Amino acid sequence: MTRRLRRRIVLAFVSFAIFVAATFGLSTAVFLYSVEDSFFQSMQQEESARLERESVAGEPWAAPSVSYMTVHDSESSLPPDLREQVRREPMRREFAGDSGRHYHVRALFRAEAVSGAVPATWLVAEVSDRLVVRPMRRALLAKWLFIEAFLLAIAVAIALRIARRIAQPLSSLAQAVDTLDLTQSQPIVVRNADHEVAMVTRALEDMRSRVQAFIAREQLFTRDASHELRTPLSVIRSTTAQALDDPSVSATSRRLLTLAQQAAEQLERTVASLLALAREHSLADAGAHTPVLPALERVVLEHTAVRETRSVSLELALTRADSLPVSDSVLHILLSNLIGNAFAHAAPGVVRVSMRDGVLRISNPWRPDALANLTALATAGVRRDGSPGYGLGLAIVERLCERTGLTFSISPTADGTFEVVLGPAPSDRHSTYLEARR
Repeated sequence: MTRRLRRRIVLAFVSFAIFVAATFGLSTAVFLYSVEDSFFQSMQQEESARLERESVAGEPWAAPSVSYMTVHDSESSLPPDLREQVRREPMRREFAGDSGRHYHVRALFRAEAVSGAVPATWLVAEVSDRLVVRPMRRALLAKWLFIEAFLLAIAVAIALRIARRIAQPLSSLAQAVDTLDLTQSQPIVVRNADHEVAMVTRALEDMRSRVQAFIAREQLFTRDASHELRTPLSVIRSTTAQALDDPSVSATSRRLLTLAQQAAEQLERTVASLLALAREHSLADAGAHTPVLPALERVVLEHTAVRETRSVSLELALTRADSLPVSDSVLHILLSNLIGNAFAHAAPGVVRVSMRDGVLRISNPWRPDALANLTALATAGVRRDGSPGYGLGLAIVERLCERTGLTFSISPTADGTFEVVLGPAPSDRHSTYLEARR
């Protein structure tokens, strides 16, 4: 960043120096040519005034007193390289001739001439041998280029100094922010900070304080939520389990107690998922590879009651060696949400779980109402950024995949089922993605 900033500052100074030097050189050239032309025009004006005073009607014009000026009574007497130009532009005063010749032309009028008449006599000054600026053009250009190079060198030196002075505090600030640890209270130190950089530093310090306070509040919340939510859920589960063991409980009460127990288990899994997502470092487990089959067996046992009420059978095509690059707790949350959704929303039939080439696939037939709801969610897009959205369970799966580097996609298949694909992200991707296809 600082290198690009320095290059931009140097480029701006050099561009400005070139613009100033070019403008100065052009202005100087215009000034020199204007002075030279004004000198010849002034002499020609004095000579024409003298000739007009001394002219006598019907008599030839007097000879000019200046050797390089001549009087021409008609166009035919003008030099060949000047004649046609004067005919085309009779009021013009300066003409370029052949072989480097240069003419200044002024019309002569006798006292009795009618005002506004076309001139018939010209005072011509051929000044090519008396030009000063034009013969010096190469020397002047060389001097101008030397001055230009000198100014550019000064501009580059000044630009480098200013760029270094501006970029150094910004570079220090960028390094400090890059290594900023929100868990520490060490202040951000920027050397030679200007007023603006100091203001940014103070704003970052204030932001870090607010972020640290926010993190502290979130940590307290997750800790308290973990305790306050797990305790009543455990009471509900144990109470419903004891009630279900009572043989005197009626069939209707037993069905209601079973639903309450299933809801408590689902709520426990949701709480575990949300707490895992809320913790900053809970998902970071480099190099972890967890076998899928044991975790899947635990999840299936947890959802046995739901599977039996839905008349859904399970077909597995996995080996003990199949694994995913996540921790055991994360894999349990992922499978619990995916298998739970499959059992809860599937039509009666077979839920197939397979794994090949490190990619886990879960496919099941969906009930028409559940299929319509999921298709609407996946295609309508319920997020502010326009990406597809799902229910809470699949949204948790998606966020876990984003945090752990897995890919997650859900799409309909040709045989009328929906297939969920879960696997490691491609090596050429640094962030995970969510693919929702209709």
